[in-house]
Amino acid sequence: MIDKIKTYKSSNQNKMSMLILALLPILAWYKIPFPVGLGYALVMIVSIYYIVRNSFNINVLPNMFWAVFAYVCFMWMYNHHFSFWSLFPPGGWVFFIFVLALIWGVMSFDLGLLKKYMHWIVIISGVLFWIQLVCVVAIGSPKFCFVPNLTGAFTYEDFSYADIVNKHINGGMPCSIFLEKSYLAYYFLSYLSLIWFETNEKRKMFTKEIIFVIATLIASRSGTALVGFSVLFAVKVFSVFWTASIGRRVLLFLLLIPMIVGCIYLYADTEMGQQMLNRTEELSSEGTSGYTRVVEGYMMFDQLSPEEKIVGISDARERFGFITSTGAFMFYVNGVQSILLNLGYVGVLVYLLFYVNLFREVKLTSKMSIIVLLVMSLLEANYLNPYMMLLTIIPSAEVYLRRKYILNKTVL
Repeated sequence: MIDKIKTYKSSNQNKMSMLILALLPILAWYKIPFPVGLGYALVMIVSIYYIVRNSFNINVLPNMFWAVFAYVCFMWMYNHHFSFWSLFPPGGWVFFIFVLALIWGVMSFDLGLLKKYMHWIVIISGVLFWIQLVCVVAIGSPKFCFVPNLTGAFTYEDFSYADIVNKHINGGMPCSIFLEKSYLAYYFLSYLSLIWFETNEKRKMFTKEIIFVIATLIASRSGTALVGFSVLFAVKVFSVFWTASIGRRVLLFLLLIPMIVGCIYLYADTEMGQQMLNRTEELSSEGTSGYTRVVEGYMMFDQLSPEEKIVGISDARERFGFITSTGAFMFYVNGVQSILLNLGYVGVLVYLLFYVNLFREVKLTSKMSIIVLLVMSLLEANYLNPYMMLLTIIPSAEVYLRRKYILNKTVL
């Protein structure tokens, strides 16, 4: 739908915007002398320039988003006792940049350019990943750290570049140009959701590019990759099955069911498969990565008073964070838990209404962006992060561009 609407030649502004959006999940974690990281700072600068140059209109974003905006801003001011300085930036720096990113991303959106830039990032990072994987198999270490040294430091656990190099070379599994394997998985899943569900590709299960992306996801041994791919695969099979003729449905059923069962059996029998199955046991074991990512945040929320559960708290990090045996500060909650803790049931409700309304208005490709965002929100700390920006911009842009197209067609 977006490709059909956006048929004119893209401007240099659009090209720069989509390049920054494609690179944002990588650039966001670089530390600079500013309240936010390099990627967010670029978004703020470019978005303000683009918005001023192109006359911002409130209708750029769906009406339901402004309900989210109003509630987040109100709770930000309420938690800071309505002090004057809390009026700007509205909702705090990260939320303010999130709003700017949505407005800028929607106004400058070009799906073809975004997929083009993400394609090259996926191919380059995928090739580097496989080089590291060969080294792991051959000598037991990734051997190389391919993360670019742009600023020398990261907002990620306050690591220096030397820390990242040491983590990559001695940490076991390769991560390519990403800080950890779950970040690589999240990027590849986001890209897969764009190319696997295109209108003209609905009937096609696999291409060389899709096989490359899937193989990299599986080889990453990431729980995020396994869960995300399973969801995308299930939706793809249903999509192909739903649009097929009766004869093709029978053929697909006879071919796919044995193939899926066989692949699961073979995968579960491998060392990699056993490792992934063992990770499911972590959900019931305190202190494990799986428990921390999926369960622990709900235990924190359960400790809040009834009033706090309704509107959230502003000091979740201070209340539930702790110092580890290594001296590092530890606080981790996934995206859904972050909204619950900070904004309560009301916050979850307004966000849910926003994404449900978006989901109802968009086509399959954009629906998959929302589904990936939701699934990852149950696993990853993605609240207001680059992936939440990217996967919210895509469906919001479809709604805006379609309405703009209909309005222009009516006027003409």
